[in-house]
Amino acid sequence: MTTISSPTFSFNQSRLVQFLRDCFTGSRSLSLNALALLACFVIMLLLQLVDDRTLIGANVWHKPAKFFFSLTVQLATVAWALSLVPPQVRTLRSVRWASAMLIGATWFEQAYLVFRAARGEASHFNNGDLLAQVGYALMGLGALALTLTSAWIGFVIWRHRNGDLWRESAGLGLVLGSVLALLAAGYMSQGTGHWVGGELSDANGLPVFLWSTTGGDLRIAHFVGLHAAQAVPFAALSGHRGAVYAMALVFILATAATFVQAVSGVPLFRV
Repeated sequence: MTTISSPTFSFNQSRLVQFLRDCFTGSRSLSLNALALLACFVIMLLLQLVDDRTLIGANVWHKPAKFFFSLTVQLATVAWALSLVPPQVRTLRSVRWASAMLIGATWFEQAYLVFRAARGEASHFNNGDLLAQVGYALMGLGALALTLTSAWIGFVIWRHRNGDLWRESAGLGLVLGSVLALLAAGYMSQGTGHWVGGELSDANGLPVFLWSTTGGDLRIAHFVGLHAAQAVPFAALSGHRGAVYAMALVFILATAATFVQAVSGVPLFRV
């Protein structure tokens, strides 16, 4: 039976504090940037309270807020995953370079989203002028860098699993989440929007996520695939390798199902 080398939580120490300590053990730079992204997320929430401008049916600061939170989770996940491997693995040149590229791509993406939001303009699928075309293309390269660097770090962790279920699940989750998210995003980027049929607006979308309730929405498959990075390691709590790979299969099938549903023009929930 595989032994899970999970951190031991003491009675006088919350799990959140232990998680943060593990993140800083894995990567101080990724953890500090995750905290900075979280602070920016709070700022975006506050801006929505004082700025009522909308873009395609949603507050102009909603998308930057959503991305700040998502990238907070992503960087924290990578940092935590790195805490599972020995220091000599965390300090490999390829891991350090991948971490630096991940951080750089993250802040470039967010800077562009904030720039566009401040101007009340779309960041994605915006090819209105030369600046927008160049910015959108660079943002696409940034998104590619985000996924490839996460996948590489995940692969390094998986390669050094040495029979440890936590390492194996964390590495698998990062690789799978990156691949699934990249496939969904790649297809989405070939079109002119994330909607397939229905209203071309977020005004009547689901709360928080804003996914379409009148037609297909390609963002759902991207979301589901991306968060395999968190769900697959969660399955390691069972202590069984089979549960980890079963969870991976569930997310592959769920990503495929929500993708087919979206391209068929069918909403996840019709309201």
